[in-house]
Amino acid sequence: MKLNTRQKQVLKTIVEEYVKHSLPVGSAHVVEMLPFSVSSATIRGDMVELTESGHLAQPHTSAGRIPTEAGFKDYIETMLYEHKELSLRQQEVLSTHFKRLKNLQERFKEAARMLSELSGSVGLLMDDANQIYMSGLSKLPQLPEFRDEEFGADFMELLENPAESFKALMKQTSSQPQVVLGKTSMVVTKFGPGGRQVISVIGPMRMSYGKTLPAVEYIAKILNQDF
Repeated sequence: MKLNTRQKQVLKTIVEEYVKHSLPVGSAHVVEMLPFSVSSATIRGDMVELTESGHLAQPHTSAGRIPTEAGFKDYIETMLYEHKELSLRQQEVLSTHFKRLKNLQERFKEAARMLSELSGSVGLLMDDANQIYMSGLSKLPQLPEFRDEEFGADFMELLENPAESFKALMKQTSSQPQVVLGKTSMVVTKFGPGGRQVISVIGPMRMSYGKTLPAVEYIAKILNQDF
């Protein structure tokens, strides 16, 4: 199904509200959040169509909708096309902060920490010696998804041997941030000579991609200045 402009905006609103609150989003709330005037009946019709097309799902206990993997995929593709960046203020703060760190290992460790802070998920960096720098594991128990045994098992399996997981992933990853969707989702990109090093944010599918994608892109840009 090809989405029209209004349906894309409805999907965007539902994704972003679901990311913020981890709750199904109803049509009345969507109407309030849209940047244009439209009737509730029209939005209810759009939400029915988006559900039938597989972009949204309706939990059986709620009249609201949540985005599916297909819904997140369409949302992310639109956002990548729009190519958001960190604000100039955020770029200045990060650039100034990293300039104070002369040791490469300190910069790698700080990159993982800053990615975690900016995204609210786990920040991870792997250098070309397969040394892993990770930050944000303490945030996991605060996520609603952590109560899902399948998410927890998937996440822990990835973190048990991240080097192996990223070796396979790096063959497909470009120098631009890529999104890998799943129960455990990743925003990942290569950096350094030959693209042999990788930084990533790892979290649930309900991730704030609007913050995470530009953060991964800009921190990779800063780290590339070391080579």
